[in-house]
Amino acid sequence: MIQDIKNTLKQSAIYGLSRISTKLIAFILLPLLTLNFTVSEYGIYVLTESLWQILWAVFLFGFESGVIRWYLEITDNTRKKRFLFSVSLFLLIFNLVLVCIIYAFSLPISLVVFDKTGYSNLIVFSSLIAVVETFSFIVFLLLRIEEKAKAYSILAVLSTLISLLLQIYFLQYTSYKLEGVFAAKIIAPLAILMILLPYFIKHIKIGFESELLKGLLKYSFPIMTASLVITLLNQVSRYILGNLTNLDDVGIFGLASNISGLINFLIVSPFTLAFAVLSWKKLSDSNAKRFFTKTTTYLFFGVIFISLIIVLFTPNLIKIFTLRTEYWIASKYVPWIILSMPFYGIHFIGVFSFYVTKKTKYVFYSYTIALIVNVALNFLLIPAFGIYGASIANVISFVVLVVIIYIYSKQNYFFEYEWSKIFTMLVCYLVLVFPFFYFEISNLVLQLIMKFTAVLLFPLLLYVFKFFEEVEVKNIKGFVNKYLIKLKY
Repeated sequence: MIQDIKNTLKQSAIYGLSRISTKLIAFILLPLLTLNFTVSEYGIYVLTESLWQILWAVFLFGFESGVIRWYLEITDNTRKKRFLFSVSLFLLIFNLVLVCIIYAFSLPISLVVFDKTGYSNLIVFSSLIAVVETFSFIVFLLLRIEEKAKAYSILAVLSTLISLLLQIYFLQYTSYKLEGVFAAKIIAPLAILMILLPYFIKHIKIGFESELLKGLLKYSFPIMTASLVITLLNQVSRYILGNLTNLDDVGIFGLASNISGLINFLIVSPFTLAFAVLSWKKLSDSNAKRFFTKTTTYLFFGVIFISLIIVLFTPNLIKIFTLRTEYWIASKYVPWIILSMPFYGIHFIGVFSFYVTKKTKYVFYSYTIALIVNVALNFLLIPAFGIYGASIANVISFVVLVVIIYIYSKQNYFFEYEWSKIFTMLVCYLVLVFPFFYFEISNLVLQLIMKFTAVLLFPLLLYVFKFFEEVEVKNIKGFVNKYLIKLKY
């Protein structure tokens, strides 16, 4: 069991290099973005980022889990190649049709998204980003299936470096600042696609596997709709906030969400990339259900522990990374927004229950219920509490999502959650975080000492409350002793 978890962590760490580099770019660019954009312009940037992610959920057609499953189940190498060709041809036609439709209706879409028609070019850019991200994802998916994690990370990091340099160029040396940022997000992955094209061509063969494609489409359509709903669940608060308040609030909420989203790139995204492949390989093992149970607990622990660190030090670091004082208020909302991330993380393990039984409709049902709760709470809470209302709505809706998935999973491939441990982690987080936001400590040195102490107290409190099992304590002690000895000698 411990070895399985270590293997998952190892794969997650390797894939995480690419995700960390992506988020690092966002933080490297943050001073430039906040220097070049007013808070309301940053709100436009946030809404455009949200839009291309929403579009990508449709453009990709929910193919990730299905392509992995079908590809691994096909034993004949020629059929595998024809299957990948069929997938690629479908996506090419589907994406081109969507881009044409979006281009034709870019003006009214701009009016809906930004409340003005002057940003129709950003609508088109969003669709083009979605296209290149879709094909980049499929090619990188093949690298993951073949467990070429190092090649995956190197090329993904290269893509982010190209994007970084281009965005710096557009922000600093041109007048096309907002448009340039999104143009860079098209050019960079497109360049990597060209590099990977010979590799991908070797893995395809002209031919149409209609039955396999039909099965994949039937399997993936509910996942695509579910992916769209979960993306809306993550992004819709920004649009409702903009509708009920103003672009300044969208900009502040977006900055706080982007800071909280660091968790996604540090832990959740790398984990899901590794888990998507390893979960199927683990499924037939006798201890599979315990593996999924413990993985859920470990992932929640990892996310909430890093969340604690981010929350405590954001008020200090935001003054370094944002050059305009009007952005600093965003740190007040991070503790609430980031609290949804542990639940967002573990839901990816929960929905695997529906992939096993091929009843992906339950994924859609779960996401839809959570989205309805989210929208209702946003309209209820934002008029009264503003950004705090949007933040609380997000937390509650993701808690509802996890609970609904757990209930539905009892009718599918069911494994237990360690609810008492999840509750213990939440209580420890709240106890350690919120005193720093209710009591002002003017002495910076004392403040930092207390924050580092709070970080160290988190695992110690869990140990006191008997969170760790005996085998876990033994492995932790072995890890500590091993590296203490190395440091000593």
